[in-house]
Amino acid sequence: MVAAPARNTEDLPFPRTIGYWALAANGAKGGGTKYLTLQYLNFARWTAQQHSCNLPQAIKIMARNYVFHADGRFTPLGFFKMWWPYVTLMNETVHWGMKVPLAMCLYDKSREVGLGQHSGLFVGVALSSAGEVVATGWSERFGVHMGLRQLSSYKESLRLSQEARGNIVAAAYAGAGGLWLRNFAWNFAFFEWKRFFHNAVEETPAGAPSWFCWHLDWLRTLDKKDQANFLTFEAATLGTYLTFFNMAGDNIKTKMQHDPARYPNFRDTCLEIWGKHGLLGFARGGLFKGIYLILGATVAIGIQERLSEIMAALMHR
Repeated sequence: MVAAPARNTEDLPFPRTIGYWALAANGAKGGGTKYLTLQYLNFARWTAQQHSCNLPQAIKIMARNYVFHADGRFTPLGFFKMWWPYVTLMNETVHWGMKVPLAMCLYDKSREVGLGQHSGLFVGVALSSAGEVVATGWSERFGVHMGLRQLSSYKESLRLSQEARGNIVAAAYAGAGGLWLRNFAWNFAFFEWKRFFHNAVEETPAGAPSWFCWHLDWLRTLDKKDQANFLTFEAATLGTYLTFFNMAGDNIKTKMQHDPARYPNFRDTCLEIWGKHGLLGFARGGLFKGIYLILGATVAIGIQERLSEIMAALMHR
């Protein structure tokens, strides 16, 4: 068996020997699984952001709209309306398929022109997040608009957005600014924490507190694939709850996508949220978003890592 090459500690900790396309294919499988298993949490996030409400109120709204009929009858199959529209499956598949390999590729390019490991990651992730918006911004808009309004026609959804925003590109990409802010804030924080944790497992940082040393020792007892999944969970948790702009961007884009007439642009949306709810308004839906994103990232990237590690191991036999 040929030993796998040692990892450069400045690299992002994903198997690169299998190539970007294989990473993308494995990420797409993870993204599709995330949609199938966790879409109800995604819908709960949208609901809380649409109404700028807390968790109990969001649950009540969802139950009233989807689980109980207008006459009070219990309709459990209404729960599955939260998976509509099905374009969200494509959105999640493409989004999580491109997230890691595109960020890795653009980070490598940034390093080649002389940027450092942190500045290079900042620039690379800013560009890769823009790529995510171009590729999936339109399908994200359909998902939010048609899902929350339970519209049955893609054509009708686009027409309503176009009437509010004037042209078809602006209509298709309503909320794109908020989407980029969300993706960039989370991606940058996630990749920084992910790299830090992997490097810490390989070599304990100088001056690390005793509880962190104990945690690293425990992580070293795990199988490599289990270890990588656990570190993804930890990085996703910190990347989600410690980045205000991730929460704010997601809130802004959901409001703009759900009601393009009321929220015609990024600036006016920010001003209305601030005027009615203050700073806390930008974090509405944060609990649902956090649970959804942490579990979703662990599922999507976890599947990507496991499949990619298996492929890399086979290549080095």
